[in-house]
Amino acid sequence: MKKPLFPLLFLLVQPALADEQALTKCRLIEDIVERVLCYDKFVDTRFPTESSDSVETSTPPELDESRAVPDAQFLFGTNDAEAKRIVETTLAIEQIDQIEAIVTDVRKSAGRKLTVTLDNGQIWRQLDNDPIGIESGETVVIRKASLGSFLMEKKSGSRNIRVKRAN
Repeated sequence: MKKPLFPLLFLLVQPALADEQALTKCRLIEDIVERVLCYDKFVDTRFPTESSDSVETSTPPELDESRAVPDAQFLFGTNDAEAKRIVETTLAIEQIDQIEAIVTDVRKSAGRKLTVTLDNGQIWRQLDNDPIGIESGETVVIRKASLGSFLMEKKSGSRNIRVKRAN
């Protein structure tokens, strides 16, 4: 008489489901340091080694108190969005969706595209070919648009142009 394999199969699958739940829990952690610590803890409990007992997992050496700002070597290999997020988090930089500034200089290129200098020192170049009459002394608003682009418009107007930061 053949014995059913289901109970034996259940005993083999149950630890794998628990591992998957633990890894999913780690994956949901947004803070990169906390996420890595969660994965390290999982690996250390699942696959203990002699060296894992001596490893300190309180904070990674890259982000200890003596190095508050991540350096280029720490950020090397991360994608731009992740590097930007790490720097912004480390420096506690506030996220904004738009800026308002006064135009100090406007130049037209040979292709009739504008280069606009603002009173805050930023320089913005026009990307599209839409005409807009911006002059020195006017107030402009630059806001985030879709797919990482930016739009500039006069505070008093409704027309806008697509721009890119030049400096």
